[in-house]
Amino acid sequence: MRKLRVGVWLNSNMIPGVGGGYGYYSELVKAMSKYSFKDAEIIFLSNKLVKDDTFKSRIIKSKPQKLIILKILLKIIIRLHPLFKSLRKIIEKIINKSKHEIYQYADIIYYLTPDCVYPDSPYIYTLWDLGHFNCYAFPELSMNGIFEIRKKHHDFIPHKALMVFTESETGKKQCEKYLNINKDRIEVVPVFPSGVVDQKCIAVKPAKMKKGDFFIHYPAQFWAHKNHYNLLVAMLSVIETFSQIKLVLTGADKGNKKYILETIVELELEKNVIDLGFVSLEELRWLYENSHGLVMPTLLGPTNMPVIEAAELNCPVACTNLSGHIEQLGDYGYYFNGIDPNDIAKHILLMINDKKSGIIKRYDSKFNMNNAMEAIDESFSKLKQIIFCWGKNDRIS
Repeated sequence: MRKLRVGVWLNSNMIPGVGGGYGYYSELVKAMSKYSFKDAEIIFLSNKLVKDDTFKSRIIKSKPQKLIILKILLKIIIRLHPLFKSLRKIIEKIINKSKHEIYQYADIIYYLTPDCVYPDSPYIYTLWDLGHFNCYAFPELSMNGIFEIRKKHHDFIPHKALMVFTESETGKKQCEKYLNINKDRIEVVPVFPSGVVDQKCIAVKPAKMKKGDFFIHYPAQFWAHKNHYNLLVAMLSVIETFSQIKLVLTGADKGNKKYILETIVELELEKNVIDLGFVSLEELRWLYENSHGLVMPTLLGPTNMPVIEAAELNCPVACTNLSGHIEQLGDYGYYFNGIDPNDIAKHILLMINDKKSGIIKRYDSKFNMNNAMEAIDESFSKLKQIIFCWGKNDRIS
């Protein structure tokens, strides 16, 4: 019996500036190119030529934008008049041709990010978060038409997937609750650290940092949901105890940085906050290894990669008390209410004092690449039993 042919979709839009999403995507592509699956054969697919020495990819020529236009045109023709029957057949033939092109290479497409390029071909959907439902209505989640776009996407794409991958048990529960998807179609593929924890990643001190600096750090892009504001207010209390402490911020601007920089000035924190902007993995590793703790006040979950990266590198973690964070860290974390600056400050101080006292918490987590690949392997075996119920022709009536 042949193996299940899984077309892993390569996303050309995933670049380092994307942040944690790029780290997740790039590490998963590398792992899947090397892993030996029990019942699946991996074929990398894309709309563009992807140059990589570790694997070969196939180009799908049927452009998704063209297919969308054709499907809209088909709906209009069906409503107009039966005299357009011949034109309808031509358009349907073109759409089916694209499906057969994919079937030449793969039985199912695995989208490594929350995307779906060809919704008319069998696929696995990756769900990272449902922030437009379970988080506060921040601009990037719910305003300026974003809520409508996200809701329309999640009302359709995950429901049509043969399987949905979530990054945690918390994520699975949220998928069941907010999307009402059958739990048997949801599999947990635990999120994992980026390449910053790899032994080959050698720490490099950022130019702005001085050896011996006493600091905590927050690696996050400047979105509103990252909650820099309440962290800055909390720093006023932290500085009362540790006047020399620095808060190091890293990450690209997503529209909120100017406001945060203005807030730093308003709160007179210029001497205690260092903005490094976007940093390399090597510089980020140095921050983890030399920091008195990672602070993660983000209000969006369920999970976040930096908390497990820090734990893997023996850096203490103070973070929001999201269910996903607690699932990721267990007793390792110092958990606070993200919109209570006093609570944030309290747990930052507790973390720093424990670090100074030499108190080391034990970290033992399932959130790693090995467990992720095993979960994917088992899911592929399950999918084989489902997909092999039909052949390369899905027009069964």
